[in-house]
Amino acid sequence: MRSLVARAPVTVLVGGDTGMGKTWLARRVLAGSVAATRVVVGCRGLPAEPHVVIRELVACLGGDEERALAGGAYRVCRTVRALLGGAAESVLLVVEDVDQADSDSLQVLRYLATRPPPGVAMLMTFTPGRWMARLGSAAGVVERVDLGPLPVAVVAELAGLAPGPEAEALRELTGGVPLLVEQVLAAGPGEVPAQVLDLVQGRLAGLDERARQTLWAAATVWSAGGVACVPLMARICGPSAETALLEGVAARLLIRREDGTFAFAPPLLGRAAAASVPASRRTLLHAALAQALAAQDGGAPPEQLIYHLRAAGQAAEAARHAERVAEQAVRAGATARAVRLLRDLLGEADLPSRTRAGLAGRLGRLAVTSLGCEETIDLLRTILIDPLLPQGLRGELRLHLGLLLMNQAGDTAGRGELARAAAELHRRPALAARAMSALALPYGGAGPLAEHLEWLAKAERALPQTGDPALLTGVRVNCAGALMQYGEHRAWTAVAALAGDAQTAAERMQLARGYCNLAGPAMALGHPRPAADYLRRAEELARHAGPSYPLARITEVSLYHEWVTGQREGLAEHARRHLADHAGRPAATANAALVLGHLALAKGEWHEAEELLSAPGLDGSIGWYGIEFALGTAGRIRLATTRGRWPAELEEALQVFRAKGVWAWAGELVDAAMEALILHGRTGQARLLLKEFTADVRARDCPYAQAVAVHGQATLAAATDRPEAAELFTRAATALAAVSRPYEQARALENAGRCTLPGGLGQVTAAARLFTALDATWDAARCASLLREYGGAAEPRRGRRGYGKQLSPREREVSRLVALGRTNKEIAEVLFLSPRTVEQHVARVMRKLGTSTRDQVHLKLLE
Repeated sequence: MRSLVARAPVTVLVGGDTGMGKTWLARRVLAGSVAATRVVVGCRGLPAEPHVVIRELVACLGGDEERALAGGAYRVCRTVRALLGGAAESVLLVVEDVDQADSDSLQVLRYLATRPPPGVAMLMTFTPGRWMARLGSAAGVVERVDLGPLPVAVVAELAGLAPGPEAEALRELTGGVPLLVEQVLAAGPGEVPAQVLDLVQGRLAGLDERARQTLWAAATVWSAGGVACVPLMARICGPSAETALLEGVAARLLIRREDGTFAFAPPLLGRAAAASVPASRRTLLHAALAQALAAQDGGAPPEQLIYHLRAAGQAAEAARHAERVAEQAVRAGATARAVRLLRDLLGEADLPSRTRAGLAGRLGRLAVTSLGCEETIDLLRTILIDPLLPQGLRGELRLHLGLLLMNQAGDTAGRGELARAAAELHRRPALAARAMSALALPYGGAGPLAEHLEWLAKAERALPQTGDPALLTGVRVNCAGALMQYGEHRAWTAVAALAGDAQTAAERMQLARGYCNLAGPAMALGHPRPAADYLRRAEELARHAGPSYPLARITEVSLYHEWVTGQREGLAEHARRHLADHAGRPAATANAALVLGHLALAKGEWHEAEELLSAPGLDGSIGWYGIEFALGTAGRIRLATTRGRWPAELEEALQVFRAKGVWAWAGELVDAAMEALILHGRTGQARLLLKEFTADVRARDCPYAQAVAVHGQATLAAATDRPEAAELFTRAATALAAVSRPYEQARALENAGRCTLPGGLGQVTAAARLFTALDATWDAARCASLLREYGGAAEPRRGRRGYGKQLSPREREVSRLVALGRTNKEIAEVLFLSPRTVEQHVARVMRKLGTSTRDQVHLKLLE
């Protein structure tokens, strides 16, 4: 703009709808101008008199108004042009809102625009309309600049947001109009800015009563997420509805889409129009719309009908519709939609208390298998305050609250709510058994095994033979899962009694949840084949359920299963995607963080591993002390040991399992703890720990823990230089291979080889190959360093391969660590190389990638 006005004589026309920033831009150009004379004339708010804008201009230039306006139109044009040209050597004239000027002034302004005097630059702002069509042009003299809506990136910058869904929603709401963006940001959440309300009310006031009533109806439709189509609007407003809607288009409130429907553009205008509807008229409109939608051929979107019924004050009718639609949604596998419908309706203040409680019970039953529980938890807590709730209904609602708190919210208060629910449900034994069976699961809470066993026995006694199939299935899968987690041999009998499929969606969801909750413990205890089978069954049962908590858990357990069994293809990417999709839900992302943390640890990415392994679901902070807690703590202990530090949390973590009295899923933790104890000269404590661990797992059905016990014996033997260490490590490696634990098998092979060097080079070589296949580059580098020391090699020597301009495997490892910000010294420590060797590798990497500095090496360059 500044470059355009510097080319005087010139006229620059700046067009744009209200709020596009015409005035802002003109003022910025004016402020940066070096013209000797700068004049601003506004065309809004002036009296309706001939030549009133020209009078303003002449006065600003210090001329004689009467002399300038004497004579005919042509003489006036020439006089004003001469006055403007003689004002100074260089002049910048800004005329704002020129389309609002009186017709006589417009004649003069058109003349000036196409014939600007020498040294004069004119900048005229206008709202597009008929005025531009009547304006002539002179090639090379008149320039036009149209201001359009802001792109998402600029809206995000104005709002201080990162580009993403929130910025896109703001852009959609405001249409990217700068003034509207600014007004929305200044207003409170959900508020209609006062200036926007005034704008819309002003445009509505310019319509006749019939058109205004029709646009109020269109805004009411829009408020429920509906579309103003002509048939619906005609049913509400009569046969002239289409004409009225077209008047709304002319008033720059609506647009007509290609499909013939009408919409407020931007949507913020619709929000303001809805807020402008008088309260007395609003209720009548909602009632009329509810009736029209209910009678509509093919039915209406249920959410819209329910919204209008509620807004019309027909809460009981809205509740009946919501229950029916929620039931249909569940049958169709859209549980999340059903939860959303019921949760929204429960926010209705006029619902009778019995209706509210009944809806809350249905919501609770659905919510325990749905994602996103925070609002439901708040609702259930609010309803439970009511002292008039019948005890049985109170117990049911508290059961759902406890399950949501314990399973999804990661709130330790969940177990207390479940215990209270079990007592309140003494006359509803199936529901009581559901609460008891949840309390029987040993992963939840830090209570002792005896307490869980007591709850299990109570659940088995309370469970009736007949009743709601989904509820009974929910109890049975919990009992089977509890036995599996304990490592009890009779777990297999309980699992075999479970159904393979079910008739209803609710029962299938309970079976899916149950088989998923069996797969994790089965894998942790050392039963990989049954674990894979349970996962397959869970996935098949949940396949048509849509997004749900069990489905998220199935993904979590699948990640864990793939990791421990050595399936690395796409694993990290899958885990990162799951972590992003369920951000903020520690109970649904613990395994993803766990897998990524251990993958980073095996690659020597200490900083990344530390952050991931400290996720809330891995440290006991959410009240769960299951597989994730044991593995997360084991990873943090191993990381501290690698760095030569004493793991401060070691004793506290071991105390959790001592207090619980079951060690079946603590194998990784015990293994890491023994390594740390021995490294820090506490061999006696390591021996006592192994004795305690072995005594418990010996009698349980947990082959992985038993293999860890053998590895522990080998570790103690090696620490005291006893000759049987190598044989014990070899036995452990065989046992670990039998339960599909390739990483742990590789560690056992490496340790076995170290005990008999140089005779053990074959086992170290086998370990190095396993580590390489598992992408455990830090472990592989440690083995390679040992092999170099003793003259061995991880791979057969076939002659040195030339990589040309491509990165060699070693260079790729170095470049990855450079991209992560590691120094040469840190890279040398991770890859067991000398700093000088690393320096040479880094130089070759930068040369091959075409970079001149280390900070130009990015992970994307390596893909």
